[in-house]
Amino acid sequence: MIIEGSKGSICVYYKDLLISSFPLTKKKTLEWYEKSANKALIRGMRVEDIKLKTMCVVFREILDYTYLKKINKKRIDSEQHQLFFMSVLSLIKLKKIEFEDHIAIFPRKKLSKKSCDL
Repeated sequence: MIIEGSKGSICVYYKDLLISSFPLTKKKTLEWYEKSANKALIRGMRVEDIKLKTMCVVFREILDYTYLKKINKKRIDSEQHQLFFMSVLSLIKLKKIEFEDHIAIFPRKKLSKKSCDL
């Protein structure tokens, strides 16, 4: 299901399969989502003292786990969707995957103002 905000939506793919969709609004822009992922990445390195190599392995496992749930038509809760998106953004930031291969941004479709004759 595509979740659309007032400004459109961000669709996140993995292995050419749509996994998640997130709304774009005035507040929740792509930059807002990227900042959230960056904060989690920095917290993992500084506070939790997790090595980048380990983080990359964990992010890949999250992607694979979520992908398997999706193809097996099992329920993916909102927290898992957010974790998946954060993992994708973190791997993009670390230059392990390409933005264009995993994220598509769709602006909100403008509806025509045709009158209805009922």
